[in-house]
Amino acid sequence: MKFLVSIILASMLMLFAGVVYAVNLDDFNGQNLDDMWTVRDPSNKAEYRLEEGKLIVDLEAGADMYIQGTDNGVCFLMDPPDMEDFTLEMKVNVAVDGTQPPACQVGPLLFNEGAWAYSAWGPYSAGQDIRLEDCIAADYRWRDQTNIGINPGDVEIDQDVWLRIVKTGEELEFFAKSDANADWVSGGVDTKLGPNYTPGNYQVGIVLKSWGGSVDSTFEIDYFNIPEIAPVESNGKLATTWSAIK
Repeated sequence: MKFLVSIILASMLMLFAGVVYAVNLDDFNGQNLDDMWTVRDPSNKAEYRLEEGKLIVDLEAGADMYIQGTDNGVCFLMDPPDMEDFTLEMKVNVAVDGTQPPACQVGPLLFNEGAWAYSAWGPYSAGQDIRLEDCIAADYRWRDQTNIGINPGDVEIDQDVWLRIVKTGEELEFFAKSDANADWVSGGVDTKLGPNYTPGNYQVGIVLKSWGGSVDSTFEIDYFNIPEIAPVESNGKLATTWSAIK
């Protein structure tokens, strides 16, 4: 049976050869940002480009995204998959110039604009830690309130950091690692904001934000993935994935 499955997978790989350029939902291998993305930059705080398989974002200082009314953060957003349980995953170089800049955070995001509810997970402020910051309207929480985070002793915040959010119903669990072959380290589980992420009322994607004390910075995002759905083709359409045939 395993042999038969291997033959099927190999055949499908040959069938899609030359068409699918990504093993992830988006490996940023094209010349232009795929049209699945919406760029949300209300204060014009960022410039971005695709180079050598990376989404490179030049972020200005003061690109904060905080309680409702403070809306300078930069988001790359898409609709979530039509399923209750799924995974957000990405890899980012937070230290393009040698170390992560102060007063900034980059990582995967769930965002309900109508309720101003968001969960942002990623390396924080010059490599202090990897943490969850979230908000519902004026109810803002950072690590002291969420109690969700990972210290540098458990996951190095050097350059490349792998980040993951696993959504299971209304439960969100947050993971990170500093090597592709390492095991994921959990930073904890949150149940407070999950009810805000209901079908048709939210988006998912990438957030980049900075605030007082930060500096103009550059970040390189290597890929963004939702393993439960398909990678993009070179023409921007969706293709069959391994998860669809397992």
